[in-house]
This record gives sequence, structure tokens and C-alpha cells, in this order.
Amino acid sequence: MKKLKKCGKSGETLVEVMVCALLFLMMAAVMQGAISFGTNAQHKSAQIRETNAKICRNLRTMGTEDNGNATYTFKAVSMDGSTEGTEELFIIDVPLGKKSVSYQDGQGNSQTTDFYLYNPVAGGTGGGNP
Repeated sequence: MKKLKKCGKSGETLVEVMVCALLFLMMAAVMQGAISFGTNAQHKSAQIRETNAKICRNLRTMGTEDNGNATYTFKAVSMDGSTEGTEELFIIDVPLGKKSVSYQDGQGNSQTTDFYLYNPVAGGTGGGNP
């Protein structure tokens, strides 16, 4: 007598298909979150670059206001820096400047940023008696 072939168990069960679909959807959700985060970061970066360009443009065109003077005293110190000398080697008076730059941020609000800088010291290139 001939043996009858019975259908073997091949293929996936419904539970396995559902688990695969669930894993695929979870991976799709993770990818969607990563793409959304990257898109938001790209827009914010473009906004920051635009604001920075406005600040730099205004900084180049603004004049400098006087902001007082600073005096720097230079003294000799020991080789390891632990002992400071009592005699002043030289003193430099430096005029200070200030630039106030106005711009609009990404939300359209007016902002002002102050930049403090050293103005050139009047006089020659150095030398002379301290």
C-alpha cells in the first residue's frame, strides 16, 4: 500500500506574523522619531545661522563707543610663578570700547548684545623707558 503524504507544517502561524508586524511598526516609529528630531534640529540650526549673520553684519557696520580705560601692571615673578616681585616693570593704559548690536531673533523680538573690546593704544609701536 502506498503511503499518503500529509501536508507538512510549513509557513508561519498567525502569532508569528503579528509579532513581525508589531516589531516592524515599532522600528518605523523609532525611525519616524529620529527623522522628526533631525528635521527640527536642521530648522533650528538654520535659524541660529541667520541670527548670527545679522549680528555679524551689524557688528561690522556699528561704530565704537568709549567705555573707559583699563590699566595693566606687569611685574616680574619667579620661574614657578609662586613669588611675585615688588617692582613694576611697566604699566599700560588701554582704552576700552563697546559696540551694542541690535537684531531680531527668530521669534521677531528685538534683542541687543554688547561686545566689549580693546581700542588701539595711542602712540608708537613700543620701546622707550618703562
